[in-house]
Amino acid sequence: MFRALAHPRLPLLCAALWSSGQAGGDQSFRTLTPPPAEAARPLRELQLAAAPDGSLVLALLNDAGQADSGKGMYESRKVRVWRSAGNGWELLRGGLPGGVLNYDVPRPASNIDLTLDASGTPVLVWNENYGDNDVVVFRAYQNGAWTDWHPRYLGDDLPYAARTRSVLARDGEPVLAWGESLRNPYGSRLTVRRWDPAAKTWTRSPAFNEISVFSRTPALGLDAAGQPTVAWLQGEVLESNVFVKRWTGTAWQALGGSLNRTPNRYLASTRLRLDAQGQPTVAWLEDLNGSDALYASRWDGQRWQALGGAISANAAAPSLVLDAGGQPVLAWVEERGGTGQVHLARWTGGGWLTSGVLNLDPRRDARSPSLAALPNGEIALAWREDVNGVYAAQLRRFGAPTLP
Repeated sequence: MFRALAHPRLPLLCAALWSSGQAGGDQSFRTLTPPPAEAARPLRELQLAAAPDGSLVLALLNDAGQADSGKGMYESRKVRVWRSAGNGWELLRGGLPGGVLNYDVPRPASNIDLTLDASGTPVLVWNENYGDNDVVVFRAYQNGAWTDWHPRYLGDDLPYAARTRSVLARDGEPVLAWGESLRNPYGSRLTVRRWDPAAKTWTRSPAFNEISVFSRTPALGLDAAGQPTVAWLQGEVLESNVFVKRWTGTAWQALGGSLNRTPNRYLASTRLRLDAQGQPTVAWLEDLNGSDALYASRWDGQRWQALGGAISANAAAPSLVLDAGGQPVLAWVEERGGTGQVHLARWTGGGWLTSGVLNLDPRRDARSPSLAALPNGEIALAWREDVNGVYAAQLRRFGAPTLP
């Protein structure tokens, strides 16, 4: 069932299963068949995106067996990308045989980021481990093939830097919000980075955070002109604040002050999306009586508007998109007795319509929700779920909400 949150006058919305053979505007969602990827190998990460033509693009990171580094055994992992085609999926081949996109195998891999540019070109970013270091590597699917951008890799001897980023795409190229640790003085530097093809190097914007203070979890948006807006967490772990800035073309401009419901709190998981006018919506996790509550706010051009109260009082791994009408949609995981349960909520303009448990089997653990907004107003949701002891991809597609 869907239920109204924060606005008791909103009617309840019923959710009915749309089986794979049905169609009809009155149904709430249908379950999609995932691609036939490494069925016997655990799925560790996934990312979902939607193209302007309505097709879905799904990146999967699966275990690929044990390997010996010379210092000990480790689990190698492989990255692949699929695109929906009719009632099935097409493997976007390239890189190594079998559609494997890693530059080197066997190799540990992690932290996949999938994004599409305005024309639907997929750009993929992930970490590959070399010895004691993670490096961030890149590919784009251009003209029917994946690019070889191995020379563009970014690396740092601190895992914080390689794992602190947000990725979008413009004109087939990645744009990064990137974090680096500073040793002297202590702190961190968050910047926006782009590839300069003439100089064959990554450019770096001025820092948007206060570099003498520990900062993390940047989230990135690009407006129609390609100008970035960023959100991030700043401050020590238990006393942080959410801030947002916009690049004017010459400098970073703050959009109000801290977004937290209570200043100087434990925070995590910043998420940001821009609407068609370039105005940001931000979601984050914030301590509420010892639990991680999920909140969201939207910039109206002058000030931040809180979108209700806590959407969930026990949330993890939030995913945020804006639907075709510019309204935010969130998915997240709630823990129940050690079992992860996936939930979804849609903002109606006056409150949140929240789902019940979306797991295929509520008794089985589910993780890593990833949302995509389709141009027809529908929403697609992918996640990992334990199926007979092996985590596999699950997908559902939700119709636009309608009040009875």
